[in-house]
Formats: sequence, C-alpha cells, structure tokens
Amino acid sequence: MNSRINWLAIIVATIAGMFIGFLWYGAFFQLQWAAAVGMTGPGLTEPGAEILKHGTPVTLDPVTPMVINAISLVIYAFIMNWLIVQTKRTSLVGGATLGALIGTVCLLTTYVSNRFAMNPTISSIIDGSYYLVLFAVIGGIIGAWRKK
Repeated sequence: MNSRINWLAIIVATIAGMFIGFLWYGAFFQLQWAAAVGMTGPGLTEPGAEILKHGTPVTLDPVTPMVINAISLVIYAFIMNWLIVQTKRTSLVGGATLGALIGTVCLLTTYVSNRFAMNPTISSIIDGSYYLVLFAVIGGIIGAWRKK
C-alpha cells in the first residue's frame, strides 16, 4: 500500500481540512454555531474576554481539540486514499464525488443525531455541510494528486 500513498497529498489534504474548519467555524458561521451550542459572551468576538456556555463561564482549551482535529484529518485522508485506490476514482472529479458521498453520510448522521439530542436545526446545517465540503475537498485533492 505504501507505493500508492502520496504523502504530500495527505499533508496538503490535512492542511486544507484545517483551513476549511477555520473558515467554517470562524469566518463563516462562528456566531451562529456558538449560539446553537449554547455559547455566548464577548469572548466570541473579543480575544481574552469571557465566554459563557449555557450561562456558565468556561475556559477554552484551544490546543487539545486542534491536536485531535489534526490527527482526525490525517486519518480521514488515509481512509480517503484507500477508498480512492480501491474504487479507482483517481481523478479530481472522481475523488471529490466519492468524498461528497461520504460527506453526505456524515451530514445525515449529524442531522439524525442532532434531532434526537433536540439541538437546533442550524447546528445540523453548519456541522453537516462542513463534513460534506470537507470530504469532497479531501477526496478531490487525493484523487487528483496521485503518486506517479
């Protein structure tokens, strides 16, 4: 299997995934997502200010979730690489399509899970669409960037 892994594509897909998360949960939907999960306070827009979770002050640990996210993204990229090799979807469109299919499964799982947890619909929309875009991009990068 090592001969079929483009390590640079795995790294680039991981970095792209981190950038998508930064955009999704930062630039695009930060305030909507925070409200959906019960976070309020000036700390959402002012670094160092207080953040409340369901009215209780919280201290954020940004390092641990980022490390877990990076490890997860590497694992996602390896799984996507394996699936692309197995399905012979070795192109940008083929990889992105396969990724979008996996992202759709994640979107639906997120939606159903949030329905049972009685979370706001916006939470499902933000989280689910993130997975759809994330896996389509990871699949596109790995599908297009095959080892010669």
